Amino acid sequence: MGKEESSFALLGRKIFFLNPLPPVQNEVVNELIQREYEAYVARDRTALRRSLKELPGSIIFIDIDQIVTEKEWENWIRELMKAEGLEDIRIGILTGNRSDLLQNKYANMLKLPGGYTMLHRDLKITIAQILNILNANNAKGRRKYLRANTGMEGQTVVNFPLGGQFLSGTVSDISSAGFSCVFNTDPGFSQNSSFSNVQIKLKHVIINVEAVILGSRPEGKDKMYVALFTERISPDTQIKIRKYIQVNIQARMDALIGKNA
Repeated sequence: MGKEESSFALLGRKIFFLNPLPPVQNEVVNELIQREYEAYVARDRTALRRSLKELPGSIIFIDIDQIVTEKEWENWIRELMKAEGLEDIRIGILTGNRSDLLQNKYANMLKLPGGYTMLHRDLKITIAQILNILNANNAKGRRKYLRANTGMEGQTVVNFPLGGQFLSGTVSDISSAGFSCVFNTDPGFSQNSSFSNVQIKLKHVIINVEAVILGSRPEGKDKMYVALFTERISPDTQIKIRKYIQVNIQARMDALIGKNA
């Protein structure tokens, strides 16, 4: 197993929906995020193409009914499949076209590893088909949770109840399983310390959770604390965290692709 292949097996693959219809973006992509897949929306095929060497192993679902003709999409896909350094990019088709000839071309002749998915009015069917494709391509790898790096932004803060007051810290990264943070003044939390009513502000969304300190590590002049949420975290709170993560990682991906626009 090569270095990149080993990385995909561990961390999974980035998933792109190129020019998706609004229902696909709003329901399919959101559902994948809620299932902890690293899914993105892309609108500029040229900028995405220029970025792919920085995104090895990505899976791209292309809506061939949008933007340009199907023949132009075919040419673009063939070029991408032959491009040096992009051998492990995996392409799939999304379409509302029920043509058997079209399906035969992409599924049987080009043998796209991302499959040929016909969009259904019932998007639950579409989601199930896409999940089968993602599982076949080991899209999640061994990673269980999506994680957002906040860049220590001031809008993502945590307040721990301590001695009748709240001790504020800055969140470094967060997943639906836990988070890491630093404090201006080291509180000296010990491993397995538990806290109820921990308040986390994710920009404009505030959540309240129970958390247990997993441990700490040096982080420059500071000490980074790692905390896990307890099993009492509500599904609604996890949904809010994943929605924050979705916005965070999409913005970072937009910035990366935007450099190549």
